[in-house]
Amino acid sequence: MTGNDTTIMNDFEGKLHLLIHEYKQKVEQNNELTRRIEEKENALIELQKHCNALESSYNNLKQAKIISLSDSGIEGAKEKISRLVREIDRCIESLKK
Repeated sequence: MTGNDTTIMNDFEGKLHLLIHEYKQKVEQNNELTRRIEEKENALIELQKHCNALESSYNNLKQAKIISLSDSGIEGAKEKISRLVREIDRCIESLKK
């Protein structure tokens, strides 16, 4: 080989080593990014579970409030009916006199 061929080969080997080094860095970077994506996906799944649990809890609270309002409404209606019955009884008593 001539001096020019040796120089070309040395340049080629240097560039090849640089390319291999950059390739290894990109593989490591890709692995790191893949790991981070998996972590984010796992976190997202956990947040979705938490959101579903909160939504379920919220719906239960709404139903409980509706039931409690209905109970107080029933009690109020019973009291009102009792008052009306007493008033009717008083009216009947006054008419009898």
